[in-house]
Amino acid sequence: MQPLMRAVLVLVLLAAPLTARADWLSRTLDKAGGGGVGGGGSGSNAPANLDDLDEWAGEARPITLPELLQLAVRQAPALQNARIDIAVAEAQITETWARHDWLVQAQVSGSKTLSAFAGIALSSEQYGGTADLSRRLPTGGTIDFHVGTGYSSYSGFGPTPTELWQDTAYGAITQPLFKGRGFWLYDAQEQKAQLSRDVSVLARRSVAISTVQNVIAAYWDLVLAERQVAITQASLDLAKERLRVTEIGAKGGKIAEAEIPAVQQIIATREEDVLNGELAVLTASIALRRAVGMPIGGGELGLRVATELEIRDDAVELKGLVQRAFDVSPELAELAKQEKGATIDIEVTENGLLPQLDAALSVGPTSQRGAFKDAATDLYELKSLALTGSLTFSRSLGQHDIRGRVVELRTARQKLRVNEFDIQAQVAQAMARAVAGLELAKRRVHLSQRAIELAKQNIKIETDRFNLGTRTNFDVLNRLEELRQAELREAQAKIDWHKAENTVQALTGDILPTFGITVE
Repeated sequence: MQPLMRAVLVLVLLAAPLTARADWLSRTLDKAGGGGVGGGGSGSNAPANLDDLDEWAGEARPITLPELLQLAVRQAPALQNARIDIAVAEAQITETWARHDWLVQAQVSGSKTLSAFAGIALSSEQYGGTADLSRRLPTGGTIDFHVGTGYSSYSGFGPTPTELWQDTAYGAITQPLFKGRGFWLYDAQEQKAQLSRDVSVLARRSVAISTVQNVIAAYWDLVLAERQVAITQASLDLAKERLRVTEIGAKGGKIAEAEIPAVQQIIATREEDVLNGELAVLTASIALRRAVGMPIGGGELGLRVATELEIRDDAVELKGLVQRAFDVSPELAELAKQEKGATIDIEVTENGLLPQLDAALSVGPTSQRGAFKDAATDLYELKSLALTGSLTFSRSLGQHDIRGRVVELRTARQKLRVNEFDIQAQVAQAMARAVAGLELAKRRVHLSQRAIELAKQNIKIETDRFNLGTRTNFDVLNRLEELRQAELREAQAKIDWHKAENTVQALTGDILPTFGITVE
């Protein structure tokens, strides 16, 4: 039978009515020689055999929580995406370094004109070349080093052609005095990119905490499922022992034959509970594999983990835990970084409200001679210097676009502050619930342990009464069921305690160092 068909058969069986499942279990056990459910037919209309879930799910792989967490950290897609986001943010920081780059520009031009006037041929030629080396300054201005040469020739305007070489070289600086001035403005984009990278790093930490928390929660779900199967199996073993004792007493004439069906019924029910529990274990194993990123397929479904459920009785103080959660919360830290980025945007935009007043100054040698060599010599010997300066003013009247943008950015920053308040409330609420869950789970464990002790005493009392003939097997079996329910409640309470502790550790940021996990 294919694994898929087995799974469907199991699910169909579980969906059947209780009496039908009990009858099928009885017939199957009879045919297999189990004998524990009593006599019956050959079961020719029932499935010949339902293979153990292990046969198609594969042997359960033993694994520990630290191993699961290390696998999750290495394989979780969310963490891989977070690493990519950080790499992108770091690349964006590198992009802002373009402001430190030197810009090289060169241009060559030429023209020639031929014409005639009064029967005289006229021509003119002009050729030139320039080169500039420039870059932005931290003050917001620009600096430019320029060299240029030009040649012009005219013929037909006189007895001889006229030639002229003109060379220039200068250094120029342009500095904004109002709008666009300042070191902080020069570095604003890099600061924003760094804040964006910081947000990505915090987001990765948040994803790591969430991933680890989900894996631990899935781990405890599997522990609970295995523990429930173990408790139900132990209850089934007690019921089988009860059946054995009852059958011996019935053969000896000390116990009525009518006491046997009650035990057989509870055995059939417990068999079903065990089957349900095994499917719950398999489902929890698959969920844990999915949370970790482990393979899911034929022969790779089951996991086996330790089922010890010890808890601690440590005292917890809510106020201190809430403050710690505020201090280390990645979400709150992300909002703080985003608010700083929004403040930079506001300051840069408000700078645009200032008028544009730029001062420009250039100084350098210049020469103009009829021969290239002479012009170059004059330029080298600085025989002629040119000094120019200017002030350029401009201002937009109204500036509605900039003013509207400032209002938009301030409103967005206010929204971040509202979100911060809301996240603080969410963190405080989650911590309060987790701490309350810890305290309540501890009390539930103590009450369940007391109930277990009393259930064991009552089982002994009811058994003694049964032996005296004043009670029936139904009464004893009820006491056995009370014991099972008390043990199940104890297991659930311990799991709830561990999950609440997991939440507290996630909120305080202790969850990663507690399990030796580093996020790189």
